[in-house]
Amino acid sequence: MKKSLLILALASTIAICGSAQAQQCTCQGQNGTISVSANAVKEVAPDTVEINIEVQTEDAKSMQKAMNDNNEISQKILTGLKSTIKAEDGDYVKTSDFRADSLYKYNGSKRSFDKYMVTNNVIVHTKSIESIPSIIEKAIALGATGISNLNFSVSNYDRYRDELLTLAIQKANKQAQTAATAANIAIKGVKDLTIINNDNIYGRTRYTAVNLKACGSADAAAPEAATPSIEPGIIKIQAGVNMTYSIK
Repeated sequence: MKKSLLILALASTIAICGSAQAQQCTCQGQNGTISVSANAVKEVAPDTVEINIEVQTEDAKSMQKAMNDNNEISQKILTGLKSTIKAEDGDYVKTSDFRADSLYKYNGSKRSFDKYMVTNNVIVHTKSIESIPSIIEKAIALGATGISNLNFSVSNYDRYRDELLTLAIQKANKQAQTAATAANIAIKGVKDLTIINNDNIYGRTRYTAVNLKACGSADAAAPEAATPSIEPGIIKIQAGVNMTYSIK
């Protein structure tokens, strides 16, 4: 009989402990979280452009000759384009890349020397978007052999991004509060905040790509080449957040 009473007492103790543990888990579940995602987007007209101007020269006998020819043309372009930009606005012209190569031709497995090639890339950075066609025309007239990679950007990108980030957080706060009110719960505070960076789409490069090829070169008479038509387009800047709120 005593043994039976002892077993019953132990069973009751186990049942009480199990009930207490279940109640504790329920309480922890009530102190949960709300997660919200929000973003803000702004379309902005670009106010800065970088133009890549290529100067390529060749010579079948002398690398030095190809380099001298290239340097002569490049200097003409650097000097000539400096008069078309506004240094006081932060505009500049610079050399971005230089290559000197020996080129070969193949006949089956036999390789033979073909020529020397020198390539110099000049970058024009300017806020005078309206000057793009005249810059391209002048570069070609001075001997440029290629124009490519017009990169448009927004000089006040950081300010726009910060404004959008503030707006995205405000939107997230409003969504979380609306959800909490509807669910009859209260928000205690922000538990976690993650800024969403979509650099592949809206990163610092931020350009509408335009690829052109010069209609002529220093050796080709192309005075009737049409004035290039450039459309900078619109740049989309985005800021987003993932926010988690503690609730009670």
